[in-house]
Amino acid sequence: MIAALAGLCAFTALGESRFPQPQFDSGYAAPAAHHPPFTALVSEWADVALLALALGVTVWLVHRVRSRRWILVFAVVCLAWFGFIRQGCFCPIGAIQNVAVAAVQGGGLAWSVVAFFALPLISALLFGRVFCASVCPLGVLQEIFIIRPQRVPRVLDVPLRLIPLGVLAFGLVYTLNGAGYLICRTDPFVGFFRRSAPLSLLLAGMAVVLLGMVVARPYCRYFCPYGVLLEWCSRLAWKPVRITPQDCVNCRLCVGVCPVDAIEVPREALNDTARAHQFRRFTAMLLAVPLLVAGCAGTGWLAGAFVAKAHPLVETAEALRVATPETEDLYPHIEVFKKSGVSQETLDAEVAAVTGRFRRGSAVAGAFIGLVVALRILGLSRLRTHTEHEANRFRCVACGRCYPACPKNAR
Repeated sequence: MIAALAGLCAFTALGESRFPQPQFDSGYAAPAAHHPPFTALVSEWADVALLALALGVTVWLVHRVRSRRWILVFAVVCLAWFGFIRQGCFCPIGAIQNVAVAAVQGGGLAWSVVAFFALPLISALLFGRVFCASVCPLGVLQEIFIIRPQRVPRVLDVPLRLIPLGVLAFGLVYTLNGAGYLICRTDPFVGFFRRSAPLSLLLAGMAVVLLGMVVARPYCRYFCPYGVLLEWCSRLAWKPVRITPQDCVNCRLCVGVCPVDAIEVPREALNDTARAHQFRRFTAMLLAVPLLVAGCAGTGWLAGAFVAKAHPLVETAEALRVATPETEDLYPHIEVFKKSGVSQETLDAEVAAVTGRFRRGSAVAGAFIGLVVALRILGLSRLRTHTEHEANRFRCVACGRCYPACPKNAR
């Protein structure tokens, strides 16, 4: 046995001498092995499939199970996955800009971006704003922190709800004219999910969460541009959210628990005198629509020069105008401009062209806002009557708070 072991050692030594170990004396260091995180292994197909699955589960919880508790539990699961694990990379809100650029300027667009943009809208067109109920991490984060929601006075609520229109319209003006993705830059939560936001956005996100303790979902109601599209689709919902699957007894309990003021109270039919007055008011508002649209378009045209200052070329021209030889080092645009070899005349011509495009785009954005405002004013003059408490189709976010409050919803 000892002889066998000695022979084996001798054979091993002979092998080592014939095939010596390589020597790396040149300073070469073997690279460290890189293991991608689990989330990097999730394909786009899986992301889209999970989004569709989440929307389907939420539809089932909102329309069939009708349980506030399970809606909230599933919302926390979606917040963990789409928010903190996927770090907000699934983003229908930011996809608005990508879709607009591809539609207007042409070029390719990833199918996953189209899916992220379209699936929540399709679900809203069929079943109401179920995306806002559990799937959207921005909405869920605010929903969790609602503590004592207060009703926003109508005199503030009406003008504040115009802000999302402006964010949507002028965000597209910025993007289509090469001034960057304004909607993404003003999102207070995606940077929080990615833990890479500048201090200003982190403070803004904290402020929104703190405000949301008393004003339910402030970002969703008064800033989110994607919410505008969801509202339009939910107006035509095939099966909108209902407070109760049975006959409403008009107990008004749902009004007290709805944090977003989305309950429409019963409205009786008007008498002949009131109906005639309402019709005259509707006619007067209808005649004022062209003036309102034209006024908003003109305001947008005037604001176009200010909005254009976000473009790099306009920033460079402005820096050249205000800088002095002593302060040129404070403006990096100037150094880049000098190295480019472009003449001042060429820069001025390009700035004029850019400003013109911004003026035209801002005028269209202003006309769009004016038209939507006019339609909302006309909507106030509707003669529609209803005898039960109903969930407003475009304001309701399907949070399910009204389900346990309704005595007819008990199973």
